[in-house]
Amino acid sequence: MSEEPEETAAAEAEPTSAAEKPAKRRGPGRPPSPKQLARALRGREKTDAEAAAPDAPAGPVIRKAKSRDLAAVVALRALMYAAMGASPERVSDAAWQANALRWLQVNLGNRDVHVAVADVNGSTVATAMGEVVERAPSPDNPTGRVGLLLNVATFPQYRMTGLGQACVDAVMEWFRESTDVTSVEVFATTDGRRRYEAHGFAEHALPSLRLAIDRTPVPADAD
Repeated sequence: MSEEPEETAAAEAEPTSAAEKPAKRRGPGRPPSPKQLARALRGREKTDAEAAAPDAPAGPVIRKAKSRDLAAVVALRALMYAAMGASPERVSDAAWQANALRWLQVNLGNRDVHVAVADVNGSTVATAMGEVVERAPSPDNPTGRVGLLLNVATFPQYRMTGLGQACVDAVMEWFRESTDVTSVEVFATTDGRRRYEAHGFAEHALPSLRLAIDRTPVPADAD
């Protein structure tokens, strides 16, 4: 669309009528007070800072999670468990979700926990989490500290965009640069194996086994 030529002041000015009386001149105004000068300077500094600030980054942003992201992180965690085969009843249970939200709120500032999120226009659409846990030291791990890669999930409409992988990359960078762990473990679905193998994850020679202990409360009137 073509731009209209700028209109000059001369083109817009109209001749002054002879009948119009000249404006009455006013004397010099009262000088501004120190408070007014301070407010004016603060406003000028803010304007200058905004003009000098770089433009907001375009597109998705991968960053460390904040308190406002945690509800979405829990929702993504529920999606992860659904993908791992958990029943809809268990995934939608409010008790574990409330506990997960409370855990995230408590550990958001924990130096051994890092939650990365993908932010698209202010909405959290993908996440990955790293946690350092303490285990009994061993010949292969004298400190006993192990990294766990957890909670890797992306909302369906943002899958296949690389945002989940970018969150994993951010957590793996945190493990390498900000922790002292010498190994990282992950539970991978069949679909997710490729993204972990790209970081060097491989099957362990000793497969992991797990025993589920039933903690369902027994009714008081049961025999």
